[in-house]
Amino acid sequence: MAACPPFKYRNVTPAVFRALQTLGKKKGIDIPSAPSGNISITVAGLKVNFQYAWDGRSGQLLLTCVSKPPLLGCSTIKSFADKIVTESGGKTA
Repeated sequence: MAACPPFKYRNVTPAVFRALQTLGKKKGIDIPSAPSGNISITVAGLKVNFQYAWDGRSGQLLLTCVSKPPLLGCSTIKSFADKIVTESGGKTA
């Protein structure tokens, strides 16, 4: 069960996905090379877990927040995710 509505992104080409992995690594986020999997991030000092599904052909990336602390709002988490995806070249859907 999702803790927040899914976050959808477009224009996540293979090059953008690689840039996202590189930027993520700089921010301490390990983004696997697989087209789907799990990611844990820290937002405002609190741990948040995601499932992701990426389609390199269509450029679609779907992030689903599966667990978060109760005090951390979905809008804060989405702002963090939006920032890292757009910095990498992706676009919000």
